[in-house]
Amino acid sequence: MRHPTAPKQTFRLFALAAALIAAPCGLRADIFSIWPFGGGSAGKNGVSDMSAESAEDTLATLLDATQFWSEKVTVNGRNMTMKISMSDQSLPLVRASVLKLFPNAQVAGNESSLLMKRPLDDGSSQRIFLLQLRGLNPLLQFTTVLPKDMPRECPMELWPVEFPVAAGAKDFTLMNFPNRGSHFGTYTVTESEIAPVMDDLTAKIKSKGWAPATMEHADLFEGAGDVFMKKDPDALLLLGIVRDAAGAVQVSFYTRKLK
Repeated sequence: MRHPTAPKQTFRLFALAAALIAAPCGLRADIFSIWPFGGGSAGKNGVSDMSAESAEDTLATLLDATQFWSEKVTVNGRNMTMKISMSDQSLPLVRASVLKLFPNAQVAGNESSLLMKRPLDDGSSQRIFLLQLRGLNPLLQFTTVLPKDMPRECPMELWPVEFPVAAGAKDFTLMNFPNRGSHFGTYTVTESEIAPVMDDLTAKIKSKGWAPATMEHADLFEGAGDVFMKKDPDALLLLGIVRDAAGAVQVSFYTRKLK
C-alpha cells in the first residue's frame, strides 16, 4: 500500500532511488567503499539461479521488510518498476546474511549502505540498494530490474526543458513517473562550487516562468536548494545541489503537476 508523501520527502526518496539507477556497481568509489564479491556458487556463467521475484520475497523475509511504495517508472527512456520497502533491522547486523543470500552479486557499500547488482538469465540485472542513514531509523530497500539495453545516460532529446543544464554537466539520469505526471533528473558538474551553480540554475529556472517559494540551505544532504512554483497549469519544481565525496557537484530536479 502506498502512503501519500510530501513533495520534499518525495524528492529525497527519488534522490536516493537515483543512486540505485545511476551508480555502476564497483566503479563509484567516490560514493561507495568497494566490497569483495560474495563467496559461494554463482550459478551458470555467473547468472543468478534466483529470479528477481524470488530474490525480493527471500530478502523481504530475511529483513522482515514491508513494501510501502511501488510504481511504474521510465528511466533514461526504458520502462521498469521501482519498489521501496522498509525494515526495522540494522544494516550492520544483517549485512553478512544479505551477502550470503546473493553470492553472485556484484557489491559495493559503506557503513550505511549496500548496493548489489545481480545478473539475470535474460540479460537484465536486478539492483538492490539498502540504506540506513544516521537519524533515519528504518532500513530502506530500493529495488528494480534494469533491462539489458539500459542506456548509461539519458538521451538529451528526452531531457525536460524545465531542467536547465549547467556548464560542464555530465552523467544525466532521468526518471519519469507517468502515473503522477512528474519527472526526476540528475547530473554531475565537475570542477565547480555549489554557489555559482545554484545562482546560474536559479536564474535559468526563473527565466522559464517559475517563481521561487523558499530557500533551503541545510537539508538532509547538507546542500543548497529551492522550491519553485508555476501557474497555468499549477506545478511544482524542486532544485537540489550537493557536493559528493569525490568533490563534484550533484544537481537534482523534481517536478510535478499539482492539479
